[in-house]
Amino acid sequence: MPPKLQQLAAEWSPRVNEVIREYLAERKKAATELTPHLLHSIEVLEEFVFRGGKMLRPLLVILAYQIAEGEDIEAILPVAAGVELFHRHLLNIDDIADRDEKRYGGPTVWKAYEASFAGSKDVDHHARSMAEVDGTLLGSFAFDLINTAKVSPKLKLAVLKIMHQQMYFQTFAGWQIHYYQNQEKLADANEAEFIKGLELVTARYTFVGPLTIGCALAGRGEKDQLTKTFSEYGMHVGLAFQMQDDILGLFGDTKETGKPVGNDVREGKKTLLLQRAYAKAKPADKKFLNQMCGLPVTPVQLEKVQKIVVDTGALSECQLLARDEVDVGITALQNSSEMPIQLAEVLVELADFVIRRKK
Repeated sequence: MPPKLQQLAAEWSPRVNEVIREYLAERKKAATELTPHLLHSIEVLEEFVFRGGKMLRPLLVILAYQIAEGEDIEAILPVAAGVELFHRHLLNIDDIADRDEKRYGGPTVWKAYEASFAGSKDVDHHARSMAEVDGTLLGSFAFDLINTAKVSPKLKLAVLKIMHQQMYFQTFAGWQIHYYQNQEKLADANEAEFIKGLELVTARYTFVGPLTIGCALAGRGEKDQLTKTFSEYGMHVGLAFQMQDDILGLFGDTKETGKPVGNDVREGKKTLLLQRAYAKAKPADKKFLNQMCGLPVTPVQLEKVQKIVVDTGALSECQLLARDEVDVGITALQNSSEMPIQLAEVLVELADFVIRRKK
């Protein structure tokens, strides 16, 4: 995490975590009066929420609120905390769909439940079912926590509109684009369609949504120039963020990322890396990539996929493309007359960090 964002995190991440802990403590107390199974679900979710992560989205809510001249950060902390719970809610859905077994160095929620049903006839089904139930619960917690914020009903409605439209509706649309594209052959994949999915998922959900929520909490509307600046910055930096995420998914270090390298290949994800490598590869390598995309590749096969991506220049191309997106996002900030220099520097640092990060 870049230094200036680290400073922001050092100041506010503990408070966001405190709000979440207090809220979950209340939920656990209420659960004890109903059933031990519900209490166990909340305990599983609590461990999942506090296991790790960058806390990027709540920090962006807070930073945008400061830039938009919001006056009471303490009052909006439940919103920032709710955004983090919502992020974990969507991660759980993604982990189930992608069959990911690790997240932040520990078992995903569905994987954690396997021990609870050890010896049952259908362990996998039961584990995934409970993870789906817990994920639904976590989503409800996110919105419930947001509702406790000491801001006006008008501001809460503005936040919920962004949450439902950008971070739910549009995010799911992008996720579906990628999910169905995963079932296609690599030869049939469409780059423009994949990028559209990136715009709807990562860009809106990770950057545009949290930044515009912070603006909305400070009373800035959809047509406000600062809101538009944040949207432009978020779209471009968000694209770069996911491009780097895909690079780490193929070339990263599992010890740093907390996820298995090569999982995107196994799930058949038509990343820009694979699409551009396929377009430039020799016939034999095209055939190999097409065969491997969507299969549980061995370490030797994964190494060959990596070599093809490097040798075709696809890795370099995607790195340059991510750099270009970051530059456009930074330019949007620099062209804004309402951006305080000191706070804008945090976003500039973040944009640069997005394509240098290792996890």
